[in-house]
Amino acid sequence: MQSRQFSVCLVLSPKLSISERAAALVVAESNAIWSPHGVGVRSAAPSNDSCDRLISVKGDHEALPEDVSSESALGWVPFVKERARQLVFLRVGRARAMIDALSPGPNPDALTELLVARLLGRSLGHELGHVLLNNRSHEPAGLMRARYHARDVLNIPISAYTINAAERARLFARMTGEARLAVK
Repeated sequence: MQSRQFSVCLVLSPKLSISERAAALVVAESNAIWSPHGVGVRSAAPSNDSCDRLISVKGDHEALPEDVSSESALGWVPFVKERARQLVFLRVGRARAMIDALSPGPNPDALTELLVARLLGRSLGHELGHVLLNNRSHEPAGLMRARYHARDVLNIPISAYTINAAERARLFARMTGEARLAVK
């Protein structure tokens, strides 16, 4: 592991339909996934110069027609000419519906918010993998697997969201070779 963490700053859209508390939980969940790999994930303002990478996070309703993905996706990264944009979209409404389906009926709002934030945070962690690795592909297991389920936030520990040796090598090569990028 390297001595200094690679700093990834997320610029969360004000139109992302989650509370400030939930946004902090989403970012913390993604940070918990990436920290063991030498990547620190945090929120920042678009003008923050202390980040190695600046990535925008927006809601699905903010996607332009050329950026739209499958309706079943919790999150996605648009690619242009085989390069990942420094942009992640999240489907907050879909995450809420998936969590609500876990336990139909009334649930405490704080519990629902926590579970939705965990699901979004893990999905965001996965999408950050596409950006940081500049790769669209999926793996059979770990962080870069293709499918995430609502029950994962109850059954699968955060420590299971790992990257394999080839992905780790690609990540470290990219962390040392690229300048800070941002998306408006």
